[in-house]
Amino acid sequence: MKKIHWNKLIILFILSGSCLLTFSTQAQNTKRPSMYSLHLPDYDDKPVHYGFFIAGNVSTLTRRYSSGFVNGNDTIAAINPKWSPSYGLGFIVAYGLDPQFDICLVPAFSYYERRVEYTSTAGNVKELILESGFVELSMLARYKSIRRGNIRMYMVGGIKPAIEVGSNVKSRGSNTLRTQNFDLNIEYGFGADLFYEFFKFTPEIRFSHGITNLLVKDKNIYSRGLSRLGGHSVTLYLYF
Repeated sequence: MKKIHWNKLIILFILSGSCLLTFSTQAQNTKRPSMYSLHLPDYDDKPVHYGFFIAGNVSTLTRRYSSGFVNGNDTIAAINPKWSPSYGLGFIVAYGLDPQFDICLVPAFSYYERRVEYTSTAGNVKELILESGFVELSMLARYKSIRRGNIRMYMVGGIKPAIEVGSNVKSRGSNTLRTQNFDLNIEYGFGADLFYEFFKFTPEIRFSHGITNLLVKDKNIYSRGLSRLGGHSVTLYLYF
């Protein structure tokens, strides 16, 4: 089988999300001013709003080699994390401090499939697949532009703590690559509120960078060449 080039996939994923934002905003602007109607004009009068979302993402692990690996004291020649698709779903609670700024709590469940490719000094290649489900609680701030008709752009940023469901730290044997059951990420991105006659639809692209070390430091060939593992993902959220 051909190997999928995940670097190309991530670029395609970002471009697809950007195109969705662009086409959605353009579709909202196709009406002539004489035919124009303002949807949900009293939406911002309520301070609290609720919603749900589905999300698709591509994720990988960032790695830092150990000193023993750098010095060539190992049978592994290369360790290369790969991009893999994942998904998530959850809810959002947004509290508006004013028409242009709000804070959000976003509880979610996300499934991740992370792949790490090991190449030995003899040229043999082995791929490990780490599957995990996380309960996440993103705490975000959104700065929104002035609403123009039925469109409003915004920037978003915050943190995302996450706890693994059914942790693999104890359940997996020590002769494989293991990760911690807690992660903390910094997140940032952008999106657009699109107001329709009966509902608001919000596509959003968010980047996530892990700041905790996920590596469980076992003394085996899969772990000893590493000193750090961190999560990294790009996610397309569709809020309703």
